[in-house]
Amino acid sequence: MSHEGALLLTVAWAVGLGLAGQLLAHRLKLPAIVLLLLLGLLAGPSLLGWVHPEMMGPGLGVLVKLAVAIILFEGALSLRLEDLRHAAAEVRGLITTGVAVTWLLATLAARWPGGLSWPLALVFGALVTVTGPTVVQPLLRRVSVPRRVKAALEGEAILIDPVGAILAVAVMDAVLGYYGAHHLTWYGALWAYFGRILVGAICGTAGGWLLSRLLRRHDWVPLELRNLVALAGVWVVFAIAEALLPESGLMAVVAMGLVFQRAEVPEERRLRNFKEQLTVLGISVLFILLAADLPLETVRAAGWPALWVALLLALVVRPAAVFLATRRTSLTTAERAFVAWVGPRGIIAASVASLFALYLNNAGLAGGDDLLAFVFVTIFLTVTLAGLTAPLLVRLLGLSHRAGRLAIVVSAGPLARSAARLLAAHGRQVVLVDHNQSLVWAARREGLEAEQGNALEEDTLAHLGADEAETLLAATSNPEVNVLVVQIAREEFHTARAYPVIDAAGKGVSPRLVEQVGGRIAFGRPLDVREWEHALEHGAVTFTWEAPADLGAVGGLDLPEFLLPLVRLRGEDAEIVHAGQTWEAGEKVIFASRRDEAAARRALAALGGGAA
Repeated sequence: MSHEGALLLTVAWAVGLGLAGQLLAHRLKLPAIVLLLLLGLLAGPSLLGWVHPEMMGPGLGVLVKLAVAIILFEGALSLRLEDLRHAAAEVRGLITTGVAVTWLLATLAARWPGGLSWPLALVFGALVTVTGPTVVQPLLRRVSVPRRVKAALEGEAILIDPVGAILAVAVMDAVLGYYGAHHLTWYGALWAYFGRILVGAICGTAGGWLLSRLLRRHDWVPLELRNLVALAGVWVVFAIAEALLPESGLMAVVAMGLVFQRAEVPEERRLRNFKEQLTVLGISVLFILLAADLPLETVRAAGWPALWVALLLALVVRPAAVFLATRRTSLTTAERAFVAWVGPRGIIAASVASLFALYLNNAGLAGGDDLLAFVFVTIFLTVTLAGLTAPLLVRLLGLSHRAGRLAIVVSAGPLARSAARLLAAHGRQVVLVDHNQSLVWAARREGLEAEQGNALEEDTLAHLGADEAETLLAATSNPEVNVLVVQIAREEFHTARAYPVIDAAGKGVSPRLVEQVGGRIAFGRPLDVREWEHALEHGAVTFTWEAPADLGAVGGLDLPEFLLPLVRLRGEDAEIVHAGQTWEAGEKVIFASRRDEAAARRALAALGGGAA
């Protein structure tokens, strides 16, 4: 077979096996990277011989860099800055103190139990300071944790990639200088680290600003070319940063993603979806190629020392780094324990280690394959350990309540705020959105998270986290808007529980229409929003009532007009009342009443009521 034919087969097998690994991982509910590593080793030259990465020559390094650029840009683009601000202290500690402690302890582990030389141990310690969004974000989608924990882990994963990778590059420069491969001074060593961060940040900031300005102009960039223009922009900025100072591109694309998302570019969600698909493809292909490029004999030779080092990283180094980095933050002990357990290494560690092995081999220095084997064993063990045990750990630590499940409330009026306060008081994460700034300020004064925006725009809902929201309540005074928002949430974001408030007078919206869009009528029946908002601001009472027996659907109950069921409590679960909801004996329901509580309870006695 010709070289071109063999190369074509290598690429085709890498793509096919990569996506097959993703599908199989989804089916088995396993971390995808674990299966990708196994498939790569199986398909590599050491076993089946289907994939031959060495045939790509220098092209493999270029492919790795371009894919990593997209992965990091997409991660920064997906990071919610509002959440990052709430977890700023935790993230700052993890990417400063956490990196320093991890580097020190990982170096010691690699030197003694691992048996690596001091220079290689230092490089290994720097390499494994990174975690990475490609492994952390999929894991967090499978568990329900408090929002600040999620923000801390995601923020660390995205921001630590360039910080840790550039640290590793600077250490590698020092190692090569030590062996005489090139000349390096002390000020050159400092510039190797801080210079890359500075150059990358400047290039990324300028590139993100220019790209966002360009994509705002529909007369310059038609809709069908926006995604491709954005892709080209990311690669151009990455290449410019790399040309100015090698390995500064990592910082450039992260800075670019953060700047770009602040610019509120139209159709940003479609761009994000495009980048997510490219990220999945990039991760799939890269892990197949990089794992296939690792000689199986090298992994066998690393053997127990590499495994012991990986275990020390997961069980000792990561917990020590996290507890020192977060000791003065608001995280509880249980939350810190979860963050300490979740430290999987991902594509950045693998790709940079592969490049380092190439650098060492080109310089005629030994140890490149050993370094690569240690890193891949670490990736495999940390991803497997975190992926398989995180759901169980969440339950054991008592973090598996609904605090990790977001509820979006469309409107910041009195009725919406009342429902939001009740959800928040019972552990739910709640964010309100309203185009009226004065109502947004009113919600914030009550301690609620609220943002100004138009919920009919997909980008607004995406910015609020609709991709991960479990509940959406549309409680504006316009029933048509409420139903449209619910339709968008159901069709575009697959929100499981979407409830519109509709008007008692009809006004073009019927219960049948709500059913057609897949929602359920909020609060059990049509109502006059303005009337209830006035009542809630002028003396309406709220109280908790306990269902005395199993009742039918709320929509079929004969509740007086002066009573409005807002939230049902089922154990630790707080959920908006809706027409299809049923109440079981002993469950509690929080009502609003336009009459006094005694009159309201007497009315509920007709249902066989009882008191809370």
